Amino acid sequence: MALIWIIILAVVQGLAEFLPVSSSGHLVILGALSGIKEEDELAFFIVLHAGTLLATVVYFRKELWDLARSLFRRENSSLRYVGLIVTTMVPTAILGFSLKKWVEAAISKPAFAGGALLFSAAFLWATKYLPEGKKDASGISYLDAFLIGTAQGVSATFRGVTRSGATISAALARGLTREEAFRFSFLASLPAVAGAAALEARGVLKAANDMGAWHLVLGAALAFGIGLFALAFLKKTVVGNKFHWFSVWCVIAGVGGLIVGFCR
Repeated sequence: MALIWIIILAVVQGLAEFLPVSSSGHLVILGALSGIKEEDELAFFIVLHAGTLLATVVYFRKELWDLARSLFRRENSSLRYVGLIVTTMVPTAILGFSLKKWVEAAISKPAFAGGALLFSAAFLWATKYLPEGKKDASGISYLDAFLIGTAQGVSATFRGVTRSGATISAALARGLTREEAFRFSFLASLPAVAGAAALEARGVLKAANDMGAWHLVLGAALAFGIGLFALAFLKKTVVGNKFHWFSVWCVIAGVGGLIVGFCR
C-alpha cells in the first residue's frame, strides 16, 4: 500500500471512529476510490481499530480506573453501571451475529455506505430538537441501556451508520445529560469494539508479515493520536449542544458515496 494511503486511511479512522461521521462508511468509500479492499489489507485495518481502541482507553483512563477500584470494593453503584454496560452488549451481539451475513455483501458497496451516511445525518440533525436531559449515571435505566445497545448494534451491522452518532443520539433521546451521554456511549462501546477486533484478528500475523511492520505501526500511531484529539473535540460539541452540526458532513460524504457508487 502506498504511503499516502496509509496516512489518509489512518487519519480518517482516527477522526471518523469518534466523530459521528462513520469511519466504516468513509473507509468503504475511500477503499473504492483507492482500490484498497479491507479483506486484502486485513491486518492494516485491524491495527487502525486497535489504535482507536487504545485511544478510548487512554482518554477514559480515569473513569475506567475509578470504576475498577469501585468494583474491587463491591460498591453497588459500580456494579450497576457495569450491569448497564453488559445490557448494551445484548442487542449489539444479537443484531451483529444475526444480520452480519445478510448484509455483508451490500455494506461493502460505496452507494450503500452513502445512503447510510444520509440516514445518519437525519438522526444527528434531529438531536437539535431534543430537550435538555437530566439523567446522570445513577439515573440510567436498564431500558435506556438496552435501547442504546440496539442503536450500537445497528451501527455495527450497517457501515455508514455512525456508532458514536447513533449511541449518543439514543442516549440524548432517553434523557441522559449531554456529558453522561458522551461518557456512557464510549464506555459501553469498549467491550463491543474489543470483541469485534478479536473476532477479526484471525490470520493477522501472516498478513502483517506480508505488509511490513512499519506500515502497521505508523497506521496505529496516527489513528491513536488523532483519535485522542477527536474525542476531546467531540466532547466539546456534545456538551456545547453542537452535536447536530456533524449532520452537514454526513450529507456531503453521503452524496459523495452515492456518486462514487453509481459512477463505478
